[in-house]
Amino acid sequence: MFASVRQHFDEPWVGDAVLVTIPTDTEGAEPVRLTAAETHGALYGPDSDPQFAAAVWKEVLRTALSDLAPHGTEKLLVIWLALPRLTGTVHRVCTRLRADRSDVEAEMVLALLEELAAPDSASQLSDSSLIHAARTRAWRFARHGLRELPSTVVERIAQDHALTASDGEADAPAKEGLDVRVDRPDGPDGLRASLRFRVRPEHLCKGAFADTDGTTEDRSTHHGPRKKRRSRRRVGTRPVRPAGRRA
Repeated sequence: MFASVRQHFDEPWVGDAVLVTIPTDTEGAEPVRLTAAETHGALYGPDSDPQFAAAVWKEVLRTALSDLAPHGTEKLLVIWLALPRLTGTVHRVCTRLRADRSDVEAEMVLALLEELAAPDSASQLSDSSLIHAARTRAWRFARHGLRELPSTVVERIAQDHALTASDGEADAPAKEGLDVRVDRPDGPDGLRASLRFRVRPEHLCKGAFADTDGTTEDRSTHHGPRKKRRSRRRVGTRPVRPAGRRA
């Protein structure tokens, strides 16, 4: 995400365009007109003046808030100018909490846009509050991901299969295994197809049997007729049925 924004402003026709006009306090003096590249230098260059940088941020935010064009660059300019103050936070979040970098960057950009779109942003928004909102959003997103514990069921299945093959017990009774199907969850980033694999009953927690056919019978020994499955399943359920002997 950040790389795409930088790449956009690396284009000569964008970086050399006049995007910001800074009014001056001197009577009769012409306002200072800055290109995107000059605006970046005024904030982060070696000769940056804190007082002038504050005036630049104020005008950049005012211009972004007044930009109602669907393809305007003023809001994108705010994101670009905020990147040097966010990159370090991205690195710390990804290193400490093992979050995906692209996800963290996307959450930060979303936080910036939401702050710019807030009803009271014209009177309360500042560069400090904008950066703080983006950093807070990134840490909250990464900490929320820590509660999603990975499952080791598939790895344990592979290990059990290898042990079974080495012991020459590949023809174990069918009742000792269960066929598991994981349906594709909704959304464009979900699984491309349903997952089907065999697992021993002791490897499945009690919650794995929820929302299957509504019974509490022992699935490892019950071989009654299968009930008709519903066409759509709630995401997160894992249908389980007794494994039959494969040809």
